[in-house]
Amino acid sequence: MNRALLKEERIHGNPMYPVSSYVMEDLDYTTIMDSHWHEEMEFTIVTRGTISFQIGTEYHEVQTGQAMFVHGGELHAGRRIGDEACAFSAVVFDGEFLSSRGYDHLQEQFIEPLLQKKSLPPSHITGQEPWEREILQLIAAIIEDNERSAPAYQLTTKARLYQIFALLQGHMRENVPTAAGGDLEKIERLKKVLGYMHKHYASPIKLGDLAELLDMSEGYFCRFFKSMVHKTPVDYLNRYRTQQACRLLETSGHKIVEIAMEVGFDNLSYFISVFKQHQGCTPSQYRKRLESASGLVQHF
Repeated sequence: MNRALLKEERIHGNPMYPVSSYVMEDLDYTTIMDSHWHEEMEFTIVTRGTISFQIGTEYHEVQTGQAMFVHGGELHAGRRIGDEACAFSAVVFDGEFLSSRGYDHLQEQFIEPLLQKKSLPPSHITGQEPWEREILQLIAAIIEDNERSAPAYQLTTKARLYQIFALLQGHMRENVPTAAGGDLEKIERLKKVLGYMHKHYASPIKLGDLAELLDMSEGYFCRFFKSMVHKTPVDYLNRYRTQQACRLLETSGHKIVEIAMEVGFDNLSYFISVFKQHQGCTPSQYRKRLESASGLVQHF
């Protein structure tokens, strides 16, 4: 699974139908969703195991059969709890998909407050109440229909999203800021440093450069970063570089040493060691598995 960091460049759906569904299974690593954000809203159902989701600076332990709601623009991440492999399914959609063609009562009373974050749904949907169980069924139906392109799934998806937010109306938090001032500042600072790492990963990045970016000492920066991301800056950067290497292994015929250089490693042995640590195999083995799965012969 290639997990995008910071703001996703992935396009969810298309302008005519801005909705995408994702089914992720057998996730046997600790970090199953790196810190990232996107403009779209998201419902995620845990279908196996237990996942600790971070949304901004809040944490929610989501068990099998429960769901998370992530508003557009919110920094979020997920970590597996326990040793059991986990799985989740998600639907990601542009909030404007729910908008009325004209500014009517529906738009004014329900949709606009949601889009402007003046009315916030609960982040954790546990299924303990009847209305929560109905929402969970609707989310699952949306994902299933989109995955199999059921007849008129675009129409049923929009109808079910309206049903979901109608059920949520009595449980919205009104006029609540998305984060307290201090927390919001932390999130914005984290976005800034992650954005720098995301943009410059192919070049040498020094810890001092990252600390200076936030006007912190190296020691304080490392403590700040780990408290937010649950890994060191070096571990995070190596993980991202490894993910970029996976994309190149999947889409190019470049030699392993060339890929190492392209993603920011100047030492082949260290690259192979880091890659194996994060992927459970060497780059060559990763490529061979792709060949076996696709039945295509690639050039090394």
